Amino acid sequence: MKVTKYPQSHLIIITNSGKKLIIDPGYFTFQGGFKVSDFQGADGYLITHQHPDHLDPETIKEVVGDKPVYGNQDVVAKLAEVGVKGREVRSREDFMVDGVKITPIDLPHFSKPGVTMPQNTGFLIEGVFFHPGDGDRAPEALESDNLALPIGGATITLDTALQFAKDLKAKLVIPVHYDYYKSDPEEFKKMAEPLGIEVRPLNPGQETEI
Repeated sequence: MKVTKYPQSHLIIITNSGKKLIIDPGYFTFQGGFKVSDFQGADGYLITHQHPDHLDPETIKEVVGDKPVYGNQDVVAKLAEVGVKGREVRSREDFMVDGVKITPIDLPHFSKPGVTMPQNTGFLIEGVFFHPGDGDRAPEALESDNLALPIGGATITLDTALQFAKDLKAKLVIPVHYDYYKSDPEEFKKMAEPLGIEVRPLNPGQETEI
């Protein structure tokens, strides 16, 4: 499986069968100099939640075209507002995208006390790679060797991010979500490596094999 990172939490995943999945193409990507055309034509789009750094309402219709877009009930409602027909997924109910098995898993969006956040759904791809959206705690009864992990957020610290990775029993972490809430992936790497967790910080547009 090949993973390419873009700003914030935006990833392109090429599966072992050659299928292309795109997760959370938010507005930071297009502020960072990438073009809408760079992300068209995927086999499927996965949206974790409706915040514009994950679902950019100004570009999403042009990005996805007529390709399938998957998200929770809240995401599907947001997509409808901008003229995109989404396909609703439910937590822990597997679905397939051109032969690729994906498990959606609801987990709380990080937030400060008293602040209501939108529904957040992570995606486990082929049982080996988990993207939690803006989740800051590992879901119960889930393990994944490979993890895209938010390391910056309103209530995220490097310590809480590390606990997430430990609880998930992750062996490889790709840090995400530090373009607005600034955090240091190299510092996180130093913290994780003594625990046997490999951290691979990636620059925008950089890819890696997992």
